[in-house]
Amino acid sequence: MNQSQQTRPATAADFYRLADLAHQRGLQLFRDGPRWFCSSASAPGESHYVTGYSCDCAGFFAHQRCTHYALLLERLGWLPEIEPDMPYVEASPADCPDCSGCGIRAYRTFEEPCAGCEGRGVLAATPIAA
Repeated sequence: MNQSQQTRPATAADFYRLADLAHQRGLQLFRDGPRWFCSSASAPGESHYVTGYSCDCAGFFAHQRCTHYALLLERLGWLPEIEPDMPYVEASPADCPDCSGCGIRAYRTFEEPCAGCEGRGVLAATPIAA
């Protein structure tokens, strides 16, 4: 059986949380002319090409959000505003605690889908006992 994975839409709070995570991981942005790059936490010495629209990392391809992209949005002052009725919180209870909701587990030299959430970034709903 072939299952397609669906990623929940990103919220403004996701980008703030991912930018915070980028700082915790010590990620650094740098420019080469008009192009932006971000260091990689999973592959020291390597970098990801990141724009105001995307990033070339596996997390962005899978979930349309990542720490590199969020860090650039923060640097450029482009983080979306959080709606007043939806205050910023560090993490949602639905976010997978193993991957901080990004769906990717980063190791020293590689990234792979998170086993805890099967790469979705959110935990599967737990059935309620009757």
